Amino acid sequence: MIFSVRWKSTRGGALAICAVLLLSLLKPNAEAFTASSSAALKLRHSRATTSCFMVPKYDPMSGRWEPSDDEEGQDAGYPPVGSLIRQGPVPFIQRLKDPDMYDQAVLKMMATSDKPMSRDEAQGNMDAYFQNPNDWALQKFEEKNGAPAFDYANANMEGDSLILTGAWAGLLLGLVGRIVYVSAFGCDEFCRQYHW
Repeated sequence: MIFSVRWKSTRGGALAICAVLLLSLLKPNAEAFTASSSAALKLRHSRATTSCFMVPKYDPMSGRWEPSDDEEGQDAGYPPVGSLIRQGPVPFIQRLKDPDMYDQAVLKMMATSDKPMSRDEAQGNMDAYFQNPNDWALQKFEEKNGAPAFDYANANMEGDSLILTGAWAGLLLGLVGRIVYVSAFGCDEFCRQYHW
């Protein structure tokens, strides 16, 4: 009712109220546009700073990624046992089966990342990708939406985790070794006495 009375009484006052209402409605939308443009500015800035670092280069003649310095070469990262410890047997076997493909994937990861990435970080990400691509992609999607970044380069490298991994690996290798031994040489005295 107050607005209708003012509308009838003064035309200038009504226009001022409409302008205030219109601006109050547009203000959250305007902030949304400025946030996205600042996010785009941050993305452009991060890409600009990435280009300042030495990243692997793609050679279109050979169709291969080439390291720009020794810190990006195959010998710079952690060994295949590091892949086994960090992410398990799948990336370890993949790395032993086709080391050139693994190296090319790591170099491409380093070159196409939004932020500068070391060889260890790229190897950790590729190991996680080879272990489970869907979980890796989901984690990266969540990181883009504000979740904390997971450190794949140092995954499963804490002391407790290494001890647990070593204990499980020892038990499994002992069990598999015993099965292979009994299969190859037949039942021995231990097997006859304990039925195993």
